[in-house]
Amino acid sequence: MGVRQRDFVRILRCASEAGISDVHMTANEPVCWRRGDVLSHLKEYVPSESDMYGLFKLIVKEDAWEKMCSDNAVNCAWAMDSWRYRVHVYKKRGQISFAIRTLPRQIPALEQLGQAEIAGRFGDRRQGLFLVTGATGAGKSTTVAALLESMNRSGNLHILTLEDPIEFLFTKGYGLVSQLEKGDDFGDYFQAVENAMREGPDVIMVSELRDYRTVHAVLNAAVSGHYVIATMHAGSVTETVERLISMYPEEQQSMGRSLLAASLQGICTQQLLTGRGGIKHCAVECLNANHAARNIIRSGKYEQLHNIIQSGMAEGMQSMEMGVDKLRKANLVRREFGKVLSAG
Repeated sequence: MGVRQRDFVRILRCASEAGISDVHMTANEPVCWRRGDVLSHLKEYVPSESDMYGLFKLIVKEDAWEKMCSDNAVNCAWAMDSWRYRVHVYKKRGQISFAIRTLPRQIPALEQLGQAEIAGRFGDRRQGLFLVTGATGAGKSTTVAALLESMNRSGNLHILTLEDPIEFLFTKGYGLVSQLEKGDDFGDYFQAVENAMREGPDVIMVSELRDYRTVHAVLNAAVSGHYVIATMHAGSVTETVERLISMYPEEQQSMGRSLLAASLQGICTQQLLTGRGGIKHCAVECLNANHAARNIIRSGKYEQLHNIIQSGMAEGMQSMEMGVDKLRKANLVRREFGKVLSAG
């Protein structure tokens, strides 16, 4: 059978209620969804090309077709009842396809996120830069949302977010939260960060650092007295610093190191590991940017950051090996996870 609007709603509602993380749809192929590391095909649901085009018009804004034709991809959020979804629309062999990520009905509390709770110690900072990094699907957005909601509930803060798209909606009635979405509310991150500094925020959240202009604007905001929270794709604390500085032109990397050393508050790098019953558990590497860490960043000897982390347990630091070992000792993940990461 095809996939009409009512079928689409049924599929997504069932996915949310059953703990499915991702739903994949392509014309003339069975709908596929993921729970943990297991992919399952819903063979009774095979959308036609016209079904996919109809659903495209249902999900995205009216002017998105032009962007789809030019860029072959569109990102958006979609809400149904009290459920929300992050949707990536793309072309697959010329056919419209969806990659849909289900989002929690409510922003989880930090203490519900396992080791990602460690990010909470950076919630009382009021200037500088805090980075949450990891691979795609490592839970970065959820951790940042939980941290911001915790800060929001403390009241008396103006939190301004720059997102693509807006995923989580924050609780009203506490502090002031201004959520801006790329495309509707701002054009590019660089200019949006520049503008944000004039809008009286206590906290600026940037959903992803991808290019030199955005990174430079964020570091300038952080050294000028704003508190900036941002995410990046990186597999470790050391890789985070290396990738961020490498976005600068080579002749300006010394300036980038100085700005980062002067502003960095901390880095939490996340990794999700599948445990019993397909449940995902978060392992975290955490750097608290102390004087020694800042000197290392300034000198460009990034490989020494691992030694700072290993010797910084008293300051709340933790290596990824330590994080995985905690999960392994708690019998939450397989023993070989710890062996593989330690060997790496």
